[in-house]
Amino acid sequence: MKRKPRPNKPPRSGRFSEETNPYAVGYGRPPIASRFKPGTSGNSKGRPRGSKNLKTLIRQAMTANISIREGAASRRVSKIEGVVLRQLESALKGNDRSAMAVVKMATQLGFLEDSGNDSGATTDLSAADERILEQLLSHRAGATRK
Repeated sequence: MKRKPRPNKPPRSGRFSEETNPYAVGYGRPPIASRFKPGTSGNSKGRPRGSKNLKTLIRQAMTANISIREGAASRRVSKIEGVVLRQLESALKGNDRSAMAVVKMATQLGFLEDSGNDSGATTDLSAADERILEQLLSHRAGATRK
C-alpha cells in the first residue's frame, strides 16, 4: 500500500530555505500570516465587558443597604450587618442556636481569645460570663449527642 504525502508539510525544495524565510515555524511559533493581528482579540466572543463573576455578585448582594428598625427608629445598614444584628438579637432572646452561632463568630474573629499582648482594650470575660458560656457549650454538646 502506498502512503499519501502529508498535506501540511511543505515540500523539501529550496523554495522554503532559511535564506528566503529566516523565521522558523514550529511549536509556539505559528506562521506570521496566521497570527492574530494587533488590536484583534483572540477570543472575540468571550466574556462581555462589565459582566460580573460570582464573587462580585455575592459581595454586592451582601453589602447592599437595607433599612432595619431598632425600637422606634430605623436606620440603614448593610445586609450582612443586618444578619449579624438579628442573630445577636435572637441569641439575647434565648435562642440556643443563635447563641452558638454568635459565639462561633466571636471565636473565629478572635474576640474570645486571651489577648495578653494587645495594647488596646481587653476582652476578658467575667466569672459569671465564663460560667454562662460553659453551660451553653455543655448544653449544646449534650444536644448534639442525642
